[in-house]
Amino acid sequence: GIQPDLNRPKEPLEAFPLESIKYVGVIEKKKQSFGIVTADGALYQVRTGNYMGQNFGVITRISETEMNLRELVQDPNGDWVERVSSLQLQATGGK
Repeated sequence: GIQPDLNRPKEPLEAFPLESIKYVGVIEKKKQSFGIVTADGALYQVRTGNYMGQNFGVITRISETEMNLRELVQDPNGDWVERVSSLQLQATGGK
């Protein structure tokens, strides 16, 4: 079955729960989209393939409105299962 790679080095955003990370912007460089997220008051630039959140979440897609992730979580039997999550772009300023 599927399981996380426990031997790879952790990325900085894996220290934060996904709920505490905010998607605040997107930039495009050389036809590749990069997401801008904030966590614990700091800004981070992420791209497809980066990991974030505490459930082995890997970024699968970045658009102008949302960022999609595929997380690995354990079910009640201890088996690893995939869960799809997304972060919505947060409106800044105004209301």
